[in-house]
Amino acid sequence: MTTSANSSRINRKDIVLPTVTFTEVALEQLTLMLENDFTLSGKYLRILISGKGCDGFTYSVGFTDIEDEDFSVRISNDEALEVIIDPFAAFYLGDTRVDYVQDFQNDREGFVVYNKDQKKYHGKFWRENKELVPPMVHQ
Repeated sequence: MTTSANSSRINRKDIVLPTVTFTEVALEQLTLMLENDFTLSGKYLRILISGKGCDGFTYSVGFTDIEDEDFSVRISNDEALEVIIDPFAAFYLGDTRVDYVQDFQNDREGFVVYNKDQKKYHGKFWRENKELVPPMVHQ
């Protein structure tokens, strides 16, 4: 990706890191994955914003490499584990809970992110409030 002289990026120094709590089921599943899947060695669990609709953001969770701009955030109820979050997601996640769902009847299994601040970002006019827009560094 190329950047122009007028491009901007999020000012990492002004980001308040989110609080990320995992349910007991999610912690058990994460630990199980890390202990038993050798392909995850050196990988990090990433929480990211993957889209935006009328009901707010949609989230994705997966294992990946860490990038220079990422934040490493300790899971609040397990000091030994951490997740990585890019600056954009870190700004919006706030107080977040991660669960692990196994719903085989509906063919759903995986980590699910619940952002307690999600209602702030409903609709399309929330960006008019400057406090809800990430701080930018203009290059």
